[in-house]
Amino acid sequence: MKHLIYTLFAFGLAPFFSFAQYTLTVESSPAVTAGLTTYRFYVDMQDPTDRMSAVFGNDQASLLVNAPGGAFNSAFNSSWNASGINPAFLPVFPDLADDTFATIGLMGPASTSGIAGAADPSIVEDSNQPITTFFLTPGATNLESTTLTGASWYVLNTAANGLPDASLQVLIMQVTTSGDISGQMNFQVFPLGVGVDQQQLFIEFSGEGTFAGGAIVEVPGCNDASACNYNPEATTNDGSCEFESCAGCTDALACNYDESATIADNESCIFCNCGASGSGYSLVVESAPAAGVAGATRYRLKVRMASAQDQMSAVYGVQGAPMQFNAPLGVFNSTFNASWNASGVNPAFFDFVPDLADDSYATIGLEGPASASGIADAADPSLAEDTNQPLAPFFINNGTTELLINSITGSSWFALNTAANTFPDANNEVLIAQLTSFGEVSGTINVQVLPEGAEGIGSDVQKTFQFAGAGV
Repeated sequence: MKHLIYTLFAFGLAPFFSFAQYTLTVESSPAVTAGLTTYRFYVDMQDPTDRMSAVFGNDQASLLVNAPGGAFNSAFNSSWNASGINPAFLPVFPDLADDTFATIGLMGPASTSGIAGAADPSIVEDSNQPITTFFLTPGATNLESTTLTGASWYVLNTAANGLPDASLQVLIMQVTTSGDISGQMNFQVFPLGVGVDQQQLFIEFSGEGTFAGGAIVEVPGCNDASACNYNPEATTNDGSCEFESCAGCTDALACNYDESATIADNESCIFCNCGASGSGYSLVVESAPAAGVAGATRYRLKVRMASAQDQMSAVYGVQGAPMQFNAPLGVFNSTFNASWNASGVNPAFFDFVPDLADDSYATIGLEGPASASGIADAADPSLAEDTNQPLAPFFINNGTTELLINSITGSSWFALNTAANTFPDANNEVLIAQLTSFGEVSGTINVQVLPEGAEGIGSDVQKTFQFAGAGV
């Protein structure tokens, strides 16, 4: 998903350092599990409006964590981040609190954090040197990101958990181990929340304490994030910014709608019979009795692709192309999945709470956590939503009857085109949502597909489907 990758780089995952007064504090305390120590890593901010953006590593800024005693990773958190640490399970499985995880300002799912506007972090990583294994494998001793592609976990600058707590700190990682810990962390901060003033630091650490470090590199270029040739590595503006090459039609109803355009040039929009540009795609709604909720029906919404090489990019709603779900008798949302997506549907819990399998969730090709899917290079979907019209509550609050997204900003769940779960299954279908209800569900949904993985301007396909109950 080319435009989303560009957006990601616009949030500053750059391989250059700059220095500020930000420090890294590592705190330690006895773990719930006897004989283990829990280390928590905090970035120390200078102002309540400073924003934590990303933790990263690459060939110019090595991200290293050494835990020779092995990291404790609970089987009951199947995510690399804290979204799988559902507080509902802690009384039954107290050592879940010891899990090793990456984070941006969260100790559990964003939905249970009590922070308005919070969002679970996302990740990008080199498949040849993944870092998620450190947060998923019991006894892992080493995290390393040193390749040209590198890796990063991050939040967008709209996520409220990027702001510091009352102590002016942002939690970025927890590691529980039986031995010492050391390494190097690289992170990016937006001072006073201003992205163009981004600061990247590298800091070496060993055990607990407060650590400082960093170096300045002056990089001339276009540092205006609204420009087509914005360079997130630039620290000084050299006057080269241009605003034409990324202009295009941003009206989703137009035949030549270009979602990769970042500057609107809607005089170029063409409204006509778009021919067969979206032919071969359909929405399949399957229904079956719920597994653990008596009397309820489980609906699965799948997009049937035109080609086995097509990729599901995004499901969205916006003004002019609204998304709506209607469930007059309410949807079932399990308290044991605290996430809006399937990442909280951990199969390890099915024997204890069988109705977890009936949870309503949004997804891109996954029925559970990406890490438990068996799909190489799978990735949990990400969420972008209008805080005034969010979509996540529909998939979190039990009994919700309606979802409507029709604002100018809009909302979407999406996956990058590097995620293998964007490809269709053996039936040439990609699961995009599961809805469990005691009555029929209906609505309108919009999807974006990359035909055969295409990334060229105007090559993506947007389709709108209406549905009522099961059918094609």
